[in-house]
Order: sequence, then structure tokens, then C-alpha cells
Amino acid sequence: IGKSAPGSPLPDATRIFTLSKKVATIEDEFVEAQFDAETGALIGLKDKQTGWQAQQRSELGRSFRAFFANPQKRFNPVEGNLQKLGALQIDDDRRGIQLRWREESESNSFPFTFNGRVRLQDGRLHFSGELTNLGPYQLETLSWPIIGDFTRPEDATTLVRESLDYGTLRQTPIFPSMKNERGYWGTNHPIQMEGKGPSAPVITGGIHLLQRFMLLSADTQGLYFGVHDPTANRMTCFSAELRPGCADSYRWRTPAEPTINGLPVYLVTEVIHYLFAAENETITLPEVVLAFYQGDWQSGIQPYLEWRKKAFAAPITPSWLDEVHAWQQLQIGGAEDDLRTSFSELPKRATALAQNGVTALQLVGWNHGGQDRGNPSHDPDPRLGSWEDLQKAIRQIEGTGVHVVLFNKYVWADLTRPNYSELTASAALDPYGIPYQHPGYEYQTPVQLMSINTRRFAVACLNDERWLELCLAEFQKSIDLGASGILYDEAFHHWSATHCFANYHHHRVPATLWSGDLTLAQRFQERVKSKSFLLAAEAPFDLEQQYYGLSYFRISPGHIPVERFVDPFYPIMIAVCGFDDREMINRALLYRYIISYEPFNFKGDLTDFPLTLDYGKQIDALRRRYSDYLWHGVYRHHLGVTLSSPIPDSIDYSVFFQPETGKRAVILINDALDKDITVEVAFESPVPTGLVFVTPEDPEPRPCDPKKIPVKHRSATVLLQN
Repeated sequence: IGKSAPGSPLPDATRIFTLSKKVATIEDEFVEAQFDAETGALIGLKDKQTGWQAQQRSELGRSFRAFFANPQKRFNPVEGNLQKLGALQIDDDRRGIQLRWREESESNSFPFTFNGRVRLQDGRLHFSGELTNLGPYQLETLSWPIIGDFTRPEDATTLVRESLDYGTLRQTPIFPSMKNERGYWGTNHPIQMEGKGPSAPVITGGIHLLQRFMLLSADTQGLYFGVHDPTANRMTCFSAELRPGCADSYRWRTPAEPTINGLPVYLVTEVIHYLFAAENETITLPEVVLAFYQGDWQSGIQPYLEWRKKAFAAPITPSWLDEVHAWQQLQIGGAEDDLRTSFSELPKRATALAQNGVTALQLVGWNHGGQDRGNPSHDPDPRLGSWEDLQKAIRQIEGTGVHVVLFNKYVWADLTRPNYSELTASAALDPYGIPYQHPGYEYQTPVQLMSINTRRFAVACLNDERWLELCLAEFQKSIDLGASGILYDEAFHHWSATHCFANYHHHRVPATLWSGDLTLAQRFQERVKSKSFLLAAEAPFDLEQQYYGLSYFRISPGHIPVERFVDPFYPIMIAVCGFDDREMINRALLYRYIISYEPFNFKGDLTDFPLTLDYGKQIDALRRRYSDYLWHGVYRHHLGVTLSSPIPDSIDYSVFFQPETGKRAVILINDALDKDITVEVAFESPVPTGLVFVTPEDPEPRPCDPKKIPVKHRSATVLLQN
């Protein structure tokens, strides 16, 4: 490679940091980690059980990287490898190390101190630290730890990033191909900041979610990166950057060899802390855990499971949520004045619920302006009737044994509200003082379906006390109307906004918007803790699940039920919209999800899709009859059971076990449209005896041979240990 003209990223791509000859090592019986004794760079990371060297080439090892915000020049990276350690101390048991960097010379424009600690506990590396910004420029981010040369195991043919995303475990390839997740115009190398899946478009400001962990999975083993922070006061991201880049830009093929065109090929993985530390501010970093694992994601998330069990409280929920039941979602008004049902006519539309054993009605579009209009107003729409009319309708429906749950929303302020100017003071501001915005949602008319007159939103700052008080006043209306609960839509995100920089909201500048989400949830819970009132939400992030006792979301092919595995009994509900939707209902059975019936995209009546309703009733009847296995049993995904090869693509399965007896159940589903399939099931020891099987169509138990389990097309078979 020849020399490039000034400005090319080539020097950065070929940059090898100078290391000392001194190595500081910490280790236990499971893991060995090596650090350069002069710079603190992580130059070696080894799983001693498998021999995997995850950080291989020491010359590519990294310590930290910080970015400072000089208003005259935004791009100001400070590389830890160019800073000398002020102190290094290894614990007496050689399982921990303390590192101290101090840069405050007169020639340094960005003075700071950083004290980092790494401690090995049962083969897991715990990174913690404290940083003080000593200079006038805000220290925006600190990346630590960094694996500068993340290397997959020698025999691994794939490398996949796995992370939580809207109720599922999203899998995003890194090898043999790696798609750039941010725009080519703003990056030098392919980079993934969130892991949005293999088919996600380039993200230029879409939904950003609270990140909890990342798995880098390489066939039969992997490495867990997790931020174990019981607050949402700090934002942390897990990035993966491929240097120098892909081999071809048609398939985004990752180079398989260690060099290309004479340039080293390497994957830089960073844990990025978004600190925004002001001058003389000291910030304690949230704890980051790195852990090797063998197996797949079920093994990989064990550190998260253990931390969550210690740190989380269970939500308060009404008793009717505990047993098998189903919901219907019904919209009666949309943002384009698509008015469907008056409040006085609502009980008539709801009669089919009690007749068909549906327990709850989620009512949408009852608010003034309809769904996604007028936010955050929760006044009944006067065009549908009066307050008293809605209150009476709710009382009548509840009298039939059906719980009415009102759709609520608190994250946006509709820019087209006549009094929007009164809400502007509570908008979340970006660093330039401009309110963050959401593009809005399109409803019904050709004009709005092309986004011409969409009602756009300002993103609210839920740390602003005025907004919180407004939300509580609006929330109280659902209580006063006599509803059994609310379902807080879009509780999990703020579109592209993650922080608020307003200096008049009486919060730290900036504050994460997720911290405000938790404050609001806590106040909701305080308001209803003495009542049998359900707080539900759309895909609440994990810390929110301590307050919102039900999560509702939609799933699609490739869904991985990681949240069900994490909490076997947390109520999770999915949308069922198709007119012969056996496939989605089978997923509800497979993953212990509650069914939400939603014909005509939740605008129709329950009886509008009899094929779907009839099959859903069969599934729920089966779950009630065998609830000890299928509802009160613990979901284990595939653990303890395998299917003999070849396994048709149309077959999927899950395993449940009874906590008291240890008896197991295996649910098998067949997505084939017209082909019945016989499956052979193999159990890990102890192999159960006395097996029987049941189906939704024939729930009577019949003896069976585990080597010959019949699964009808578009149906399910449940194998039970008798």
C-alpha cells in the first residue's frame, strides 16, 4: 500500500499502537485477560476452557477512546493507547486490576482523570470505573472496554450479533457478511451500533432502544457484553466496526483472511458510555460484564438472568391476569376522523367477547381526535358521546365479566393541537435547543397515507415535572372512567431521541428520556397500588417491566422469545390479525403468549374472522385443561429436547416443565400448508416414560411413541409426560 494523500482514512486503518514489553495479567480457572502495562490496553482475552482467543493480535489491542465537544471542532477523539497510565495495581489474588489514567498537562486541551477497575468473578470480567472531566469542554462519550481485534474461534463459520429489540432477540450477521447499519456518508467503515437484523435499512434516525446486552455468537460459543445498571440514568451502546471494510459492497462480504490489500482486517467492539460530563463533573460508570459462554443464546444470557433476578422487583397485577385468557383490541376512531362506534353503541359491539370467553377489551381511539391525534389528551371524543356515555358503556361491558383496558399514550405532543404552544416548554430538546420530533402516523385517507397531512409530534421530556403532572392528570381520567386498566402505547421509545438537553426542566443536562419513563411508571404505580388496576404497555423495556404488568407487541418470522425465557410467567400478549391465523395462534401456544384478536387491523368485530376465533378458542381450551404444563410450567425453549434430523423448516417446538414435579411437555407446531409430518423426539436424561399426546382438535390424551409423533399441517401436537 502506497502513501495516501492527507485526509484519507488509510493511516487510521493501518494504525498500530506502540505497546510496551510489560504485560499485566489477571486470570482465574476460566479466563485470562492481559493488559499493556504502560497504556492499559486490553491486549489478550482468552477462554481457558475452550482455548478461544477473543482478542488475538496484541498490537491491535485498545484501552479506551473518549470524545470531547469543542464547539469549534466536533471531531475530537482521545485515544487511550496514546495516554500513559499513571498507576497500575494488580490484586493480590491476581483476579483484579486497577488502572489510572490522568491527563491534565498544560498542552492537553482535554484534561481528565479515569480510574478503571476490572475484576474476575467466576470467569466473568466486571468493568467499573470513575471519570472526572477537568477541562472546559464536555466529555460526551467514553468507550471502555474495547476489544480492538475481536476474533471468532478458528473453527467458527459464522459470527452473529444478538441483542434485545422489541420483544425479540434480533440477530444481525457480522461474518461472513456485515451490513453497515449507519449511512455510508457518515462512516469510514461498516459499523453496527444497535443490531437491527439482516434486512434492516440503513438507520438515519429511527427508533433507538435502551440497550442491555449484546451477544457475539460464533457457532457453538460466544461472548456476552452486558451493562448491569438498575437505573436508566446513563445510556450505553455496543458497537462493532469492521476495519478496513467489506471485501465487496454487493453482498457486504467480510474478508475471511487476516489482511486485505496489505491492511489488517479486524473487528473493533466497543462499549460506549454516553456520559456528557461537564467541567469538573465526576461520573461513575455503570458496571459492564463480559462473559464467555458455550452453546447458544440461552447460555449466553445467563449473566443477565442472574443480575435481573437480584435487581428487579415483580410488578403488581390484578389476579385475572394470572390464568389463561384472551383479549380483543378495538379501535373506534382514528386521526383522520374515521369515527366507527359511538360510546352508546359500544356495549353492543362487545357482546361477542363474553359469549366467546374473551376476558379483556383494549379500547383504542376513544380519545378526542382519535388514535394518534391530540396527544397527550385523554378526554373522550365528544363526537362519539359524552364522558357519562363512555363511563356507562365501560360499566356495562365490565358487568358482562369483560375488563375494559383503555389505550393511553404519553410520549408525544401533537403539533397540530390548538393549544400546542402551551406544551412546548415540556418538549425534549436536542443539543441545539431544537425540539426532537416524531414523523407521525398515517391514517386511512390517500392524502395522509402519503404523509402529506400527517400529524407530527414533538417528543416530550418525561423528566420535566410539568409534563409528569400533566400525564398523571390525564391518567386519572382512565381511572375515573371506571376502566380495569390502561395499555400505554409506545412506552418503550422516544423515536430518535435518547436525551433531553433543556436547561429549564430541572434535570441534569442532558438527562436520558428513559429515566423519565421510570419516574412516570413509578408514579402511575403509586396512584393505583391499592386498586385492582392493570398497568400494561407496549413492549416495555426491562426496567419498566417492574411497573407495567403486561407487555404487548407484534411478532414476525424469525422471532426469538428471549423475554419469555427470561421471565417464564410475565404476561406477554401478541396481535392476531389474519382471517385464518393458525400460524400466529400456534406461536401463542408455543411461547405462552396471550392472544389479542384484531380483525381488520383491530377495527372489526370478534366474529368477523370465525376461522381464527374458533382455532384460538381450541388453543386456549387446551391450555386451560393442561395448564399445569402449558401455563404454569416453565418455558425452556429447546433445552433438554432435540428433534432427529432432518428437521423440516415447517416444524418448530418448545419445552415446558412443571417446577414442582419436573414433568415436561413438548409443543410441536407444523407450518406446512398441506403436509402432515411425523417427528422423532429425543429427551436428555432422565428420559420420561408414560408419554401421551394431545392436539387442539382432539384434547383427549393418547399414548404415543416419541419416535413417531404426528403433527398435522397448520396445527400443533403437545407431548406430555403423564
